[in-house]
Order: sequence, then structure tokens, then C-alpha cells
Amino acid sequence: MSDKYTEKNVPYKDNKYSKSNYLISAKYASSLLENKITAISLAKIQKKEYVEDKNGRIVCNMTANELRKLLNANAGSFYSQLEPVAINMTSRTIGFSDPNKNGGVFDYISVVDRARYENGVFSIFYNSDVKEYLSDFKANFTVLELPTMLKFKNVYSFRLYELLSSKSYYRKGIPKELKTQVFKIEFNLSELKLNMGVVNAELDSVRKELNNKQAPNFDRAVEKSPEKKFNTWYEFKRGVLDVAIKEINSKTDMKVTFSPLKGGRGAKVYGVEFIVDLTGRNVDIIANNLVQKNEMTEDDKVDFIIDVKMLLKGFSTKDVRVICKEAKYDFEKIEKAYNLLMKQNDVSNSTGWMLSCIKNGYDDNCKEKSSKINKNDFKNFHEREYDYNELEKELLKRKDDCSCDLTEFFNQ
Repeated sequence: MSDKYTEKNVPYKDNKYSKSNYLISAKYASSLLENKITAISLAKIQKKEYVEDKNGRIVCNMTANELRKLLNANAGSFYSQLEPVAINMTSRTIGFSDPNKNGGVFDYISVVDRARYENGVFSIFYNSDVKEYLSDFKANFTVLELPTMLKFKNVYSFRLYELLSSKSYYRKGIPKELKTQVFKIEFNLSELKLNMGVVNAELDSVRKELNNKQAPNFDRAVEKSPEKKFNTWYEFKRGVLDVAIKEINSKTDMKVTFSPLKGGRGAKVYGVEFIVDLTGRNVDIIANNLVQKNEMTEDDKVDFIIDVKMLLKGFSTKDVRVICKEAKYDFEKIEKAYNLLMKQNDVSNSTGWMLSCIKNGYDDNCKEKSSKINKNDFKNFHEREYDYNELEKELLKRKDDCSCDLTEFFNQ
């Protein structure tokens, strides 16, 4: 194999590529750059722009200049950005295990054997055993547009778009007249977090729960993770799903809405239902679904208050409830008001100031003229800490004790 690679005229801007659904559904955490480079390499491989080394590995070469053009990246060295991509790629495995088959069976392989950057060329050496997942698919694959995938600015948008695309297909036997371009797709909440990389399935504590089990308990795997990023439903909704779907809806033909699936004690969120329109033409269906799904129940409001309480440390539950109601349960309004509050020199009534801020739409240059300010008031915001697992248990208990009447809880 020659060490030199001659760049071609970057012919992928208008091309589609296919990705194995097995790889799409694999559970791992990855960066946006890693996902984009993987997409580019698949497009090149499917254009037969690769070499095969003496060990049967598929070697895909990309110059730094080629990557800059495709990624619209600034001029400069790619070295520092590509090294962590190479480390992650070469540490990843895919496989399966079944402890109940033939006394126990498992099979794991590395996807990428080697990743090298030298003389301005980034080379990915794909394991010879994963050829069937790279090209020439017969079934179980998803067709994606490379230009679309390279537009994404958020890794969760990239991963969610892949996942939803892979699930938006017609099963055999459905009559043509019953086919539409709108699909309803449901995910278990914990599995979705693992699929999107919000929870890293490659951490030892998580992997132990997922491996060597015929039917992994995804909820338990997520609970075992030492990383507690986007832990509550509203954190995950606000920080992951809302951001991802906003980008998907603005940058692709796909239009998506979603709603939580609830059940059990306290109507806990256990899953997510997505409505996906592949063409973007069925706006009325999507809009009607969005209106119906976004009506908040009393349980939703309690969950929302728990999340706001994590932001407004030092505020009573009663004050948090009043603030949430004034903001019409819009977290961005509450967060903006709180951030403005923290910039003030003196505020004698923090709750009143936030309520006025939300109602009157203060901006970053606002001055609260009617309040005498005391800097010591802000100390309490950071000195009081909560055990939020215990708080949530207490709130759920109160909901049960109060049945449908939450007055006692809200008046605290």
C-alpha cells in the first residue's frame, strides 16, 4: 500500500450514503466531528474510494484540505482535533452476548483497527470483519444525505436524525394506500439516552449492566452511570431534545414533534413518542399533535417545579411555583430572569424582582429602580443545597397523599 494519497475533487457534496442500522443503533458516546468524519468515510468507501491492505482492512484516506472543504472548517492544523477522534474510533467495539445460548455466547470486534494522521492525511483502517456494515448492503440500512449530515452543529441532532431516519420505514405487507410519510416512533427513555450518547455505554459500570444479558435493563444501566448529565426529564428535554429537534426541523426536510410517555407511581416519564414527517408537508398533522401533546398536567407541573428548584436555590417551593406560573412554565424565561437577577447589586425581594422581570421582559441593561439592594441576600442562594432525589421522592409522596389536590404542596 502506498503511503501517498492524492486528493480527488471532493465529489460528495450532492451525494447520499448508506449506513447500517446496526451501527446506527449502537450505543456509544461520540463527538460531532467523529460522526461527521465517519459519514464522510462511508461515502468514500461506497464510491469505492479506498484501498484494501494485506490484512484485508478497508483503508479510507482523507486529506486535511479535503476535510476542511467538506466541513467548512477554518484554515489551520487539524492535528489537535483529529487525535481525540482517532483515540475514540480505535477504542470502540460492537458485538453481542447471549448467556443462555449453548452455555453462553458472545462475539465482540473492534470497528476501527487503526487511525493515523501523517503528512496531512487522516487514514482510517476499518476491521476486515466489519465490511458487511460499510457498503453493499442487502437490507437493514438507512440512506442519508451527506450534505444534510454535515450541516448539523450539535452531536445530539446528528444522532437523533440518524435514529429517527432508521425507524421511519414501511414494513412489508402494508398496502400502498395505507402508506403515509408520517411515522410514530417510540423509545424507552433510558435506551434513547444510551443511543444518543447522553449516557456513555462504554463506561465500565454501564457496560456491566448491558453486556452478558439477553435483555439488558436500560433503566438500571443509566442509574449505574457515574455521569449524571441531563438526569431529569426536563433537563433532558430542554438540553437535548428541544435543541436537537429545533435543528432537525430547521435544517432538514424532516419535521419532528415529541411527547413524554408516562406511567407508574407519580406518572414518571419512561419513554418518548416522536411524530416524524419525512417530507415536511404534513404540517397540520404535526401542529395538531404538538398542541395536544404539550398541554401540561399537574404531574408535569410538579416535575417542572423540581427542575426549576434546582436552578433557584434558596427560593421556597411556594415562590418557585408562583414564578413558574408567571412564566407559563417556560424554563428559558425563568433562567433568563434568574441570570439577570444575579447581575444586580441589590435586590430586597428576589421573588418579586423575578416576577416583575418575567412580566415586563427586562433585558441585560435593566436596573430595578424600586428595590433597595442588599448583596448579602445572594449568599443564601448558594449556601442552601438540596438532595434532589430525596426532594423528588417527597414531592411524589405529597402528590399521592394529596390525590389530585396539590394545594398543600404548592403552599410551602
